[in-house]
Amino acid sequence: MKTIYGILVLVGWLVIGSACHESSLTPEFTYNGPIPAIVDGTSEAQKICYDLYQKYDHHVYYTLSGDEALRTNVGITQTNMIEYNTPEALPLEAADEVTAGSFLKLLRTFYNALPAEIVKTTVIKRQVLIKKNLWYDNLGEYVGYYGLMLPTPNLSIGYIDEAQQGIVYWGEMDDDLGPQPELWKYSIASSFFRTRTSTYFTLDMPSPDAFIQVSKGKYFNEMSYEEQDEAMMDMVDWETEEWNMDYLRSLGFVDPYAFFMLSSKYSPNEDMASYATWIVCTPLEERQDILDTYPLVQERYNLTLEYYKNYLKIDLEEFSKFWVNVTVE
Repeated sequence: MKTIYGILVLVGWLVIGSACHESSLTPEFTYNGPIPAIVDGTSEAQKICYDLYQKYDHHVYYTLSGDEALRTNVGITQTNMIEYNTPEALPLEAADEVTAGSFLKLLRTFYNALPAEIVKTTVIKRQVLIKKNLWYDNLGEYVGYYGLMLPTPNLSIGYIDEAQQGIVYWGEMDDDLGPQPELWKYSIASSFFRTRTSTYFTLDMPSPDAFIQVSKGKYFNEMSYEEQDEAMMDMVDWETEEWNMDYLRSLGFVDPYAFFMLSSKYSPNEDMASYATWIVCTPLEERQDILDTYPLVQERYNLTLEYYKNYLKIDLEEFSKFWVNVTVE
C-alpha cells in the first residue's frame, strides 16, 4: 500500500511539475493582427483603412515608408525585383494623404460591389500605398534577335511580384499627379482578378482549360522560330510604334501582355483575368464592335463570363455597367 501511495504521489508531482513547466512556456497573449496595428482614426483615409480591415481583413496602409513599408507579418518583402526594375524607388516613400484618400475611396467602392466572401478570400491581404510606381515601364528593352524596342503595354500602378504573395504596392500616390481615374480603375480590377484567379496565388481555382484551348499555340512563346519572325513584324505597327491590336485580336487576345509574356502553360488564368479586366473597364458598345469582328475573342469572352459566374459568382457584364460609370472623388 505504501508503495502504491508513493507512486501516486510521484505521479501527482510529475503532473503538477509538467503543468507548471508548460504554463511557463505559454505566453499570456499572442498578437495575430496586422503589423503595424490598424486602428480607427480621425482622417477619412485612415477610417477607410480601418473599414477594409474590419470588413475584409485587408491590411491597407498609406503612411508607411522605408523598412516599415517593406515589413510584413512574417518578415520583409524581397526587394531584388524592385532593385532590378525601379531601383530609384528605394527606400519606399509613403503616399500623399489627399491622393491616397481618393484612391482608397475607389478601392472600397470596388470591393463593396463584389460578393464579400470573394473579397475576403483573395490572396491580396497587405496593401501599401507609396509614391513610386514599381510596375514595369515596358515589356523589356530588346526582344528576339532583331534588337527592336516594344511599345508600352497597358500599365498598372499595382505591383504584385511572385516573390511576395499576398502583397500589393499601389504606386503614384502623389499629390503632384493627383487622381488618375481610368488608370486606377484598370489597376484595381487587373490586380484583383489576376491574383484571385491565378492558380499560382490561389489554389482553389480550376484551370480554365476550354479558354486555353482557343488560343493554344497562338501565344508568342508557343510559336515556332519562323512564326515568331513573322509575328515580330505583325504584332506592332512600326510606323506609329503601337501594338497592332487587329493582329492580336485575330489570335484571341485583348491585351498585348498576355500574348507576349504568357502561354497556355504559364499563368493562363492571368490571360483570362485580362479579359475580365477588359470587360469591366470597357463600355459594352466598344466591346461589341470587337466581339462582332473577332470570333476568337467572342469565344474566349463567353468562356470568361461563364468561368467568373461559376466560380466567383460575379456577373462581369453587370459589374461593368457599374464600374465604367464610377467616378473618382
